[in-house]
Amino acid sequence: MLNSEHKTSPAGFTLVELIVVMVLITMMTAFAIPKIRSSLFTDQLRATARQFIGLVAETGQEARSKRTGVELRFDRKQRLFTTAPAAGITKDDTVRRYPKVRVSESVQVVDITSVHGGKKTLGELVIRFSPRGYVDKTVVHFRDDSGDELSVILSPFLGVTRVLEGYVSLDDDRFTPPDN
Repeated sequence: MLNSEHKTSPAGFTLVELIVVMVLITMMTAFAIPKIRSSLFTDQLRATARQFIGLVAETGQEARSKRTGVELRFDRKQRLFTTAPAAGITKDDTVRRYPKVRVSESVQVVDITSVHGGKKTLGELVIRFSPRGYVDKTVVHFRDDSGDELSVILSPFLGVTRVLEGYVSLDDDRFTPPDN
């Protein structure tokens, strides 16, 4: 004899429950995608800045080791940073190939601002290293497709490279290293 009081309900979710969950997932995704997209571009911007910083360190070492002036140039058409002996010095590729860094398609080099011999130059896309590996006081500005900006600051004698959010000028107070 069957007991009619112990009916079992089928396991599962109702259509209303499934629709509510799908709506919640859709709303969370709609809010998360712009953040994810922005972080991907920001990561590309920071990755480009890190590669550039590595190239600057390597270029300074190259100048010191060869005891000769070296230039770090940016070619806008090729989107490429290259190092080479300073003007007037012959290049000897048989000894060492000079390093290069390609800038991502989503990142632009806005400009390079430096003080060369006490004279401020804006927009010239060349950074000069002395035979001792010193670099002029310089700021390189990067911008990605979403408008985020980073300023990479090269200190002349400290060998310190700093990265700051936004567009920082040579005259900006944040540029000056803190006194210790």
